[in-house]
Amino acid sequence: RYLLGLTDAFVAAGGRAYEHSHAVDVDTDEDCVAKTPGGRVIAGQVVVATHYPFLDRSLAFARVHPQRSYAILCRIAGSPPEGMFISSGSPTRSVRSVPVDGEELLLVGGEGHRTGTGGDTEKRYSRLEAFARKHWDVRSVDYRWSAQDNSTVDGVPFVGFLTPTADRVVMATGFAKWGMTGGTAAAMLLRDLLLGRDNASARLFDPNRLNLRASAKSLIVENAEAGLRFVGDRIAKPGTRQIADLKPGEGDIVRLRDEAVAGYRDDGGVLHAVSPTCTHLGCRVNFNRAERSWDCPCHGSRFTPDGDVLQGPAVHRLERKPLA
Repeated sequence: RYLLGLTDAFVAAGGRAYEHSHAVDVDTDEDCVAKTPGGRVIAGQVVVATHYPFLDRSLAFARVHPQRSYAILCRIAGSPPEGMFISSGSPTRSVRSVPVDGEELLLVGGEGHRTGTGGDTEKRYSRLEAFARKHWDVRSVDYRWSAQDNSTVDGVPFVGFLTPTADRVVMATGFAKWGMTGGTAAAMLLRDLLLGRDNASARLFDPNRLNLRASAKSLIVENAEAGLRFVGDRIAKPGTRQIADLKPGEGDIVRLRDEAVAGYRDDGGVLHAVSPTCTHLGCRVNFNRAERSWDCPCHGSRFTPDGDVLQGPAVHRLERKPLA
């Protein structure tokens, strides 16, 4: 409701919102030009608020790491606990009530992991359900979903100019599960920057800041993980199985003739094959069974079984591979 309300207010003020418009680049040689596969938009200034920035010149891919987490919504005997709670130990569990059609349902969340490295993601939901049933009389699990959240290497969102020399392109990212409040605060800061106003928070959230004490360890760990995945996944998953061996609902790196492909057999038995190489920086994707998607473990790009982009920073689809 909040986001729809903002959109309505934006349109009422004369703004235009275009859905399903896939931006792939922003040029700033003269005017700012946002490019899409079907055309371009010329503007004086551009705000890159695409969850994960897709313009690599920001170097966000080296300083922002994505994580997936899961939630289920249950009907239980009695009332859910009042308030919001999070466990103090591991694994992390969060609990709160959610109103649905006049009834209070129980939300249980957790099972966070780096995108593309979650193993059998169906088991993530199973563990949340097991936790709920252990502590409450669960009558049914009515809804389930997952989300992707970005965190910066020092834990503070990046809100400001895309690069030290970019005074017409700004970005906002890294809200780490606090997108509603963080996004609102970011909008206020970006407004001031674009209008040339002073803002006391600008230096704190500057995307081009360098705080080695707070970020060095995370910067090294996250980028080392990406490097290891770039090499290691090609060794660990060379694609030795034949694509014909896939079962309905199964996806894996398999063999199609003499080539390794990302193969998937849908519930109807139809095979799908795409390149296993992420179009962002070339890491090998892994199959997310719960969401039926190909997820990149390096920087979090996600693709449909047919290769369409679900989540950036990738802007180009995975190449389809002919089955015949």
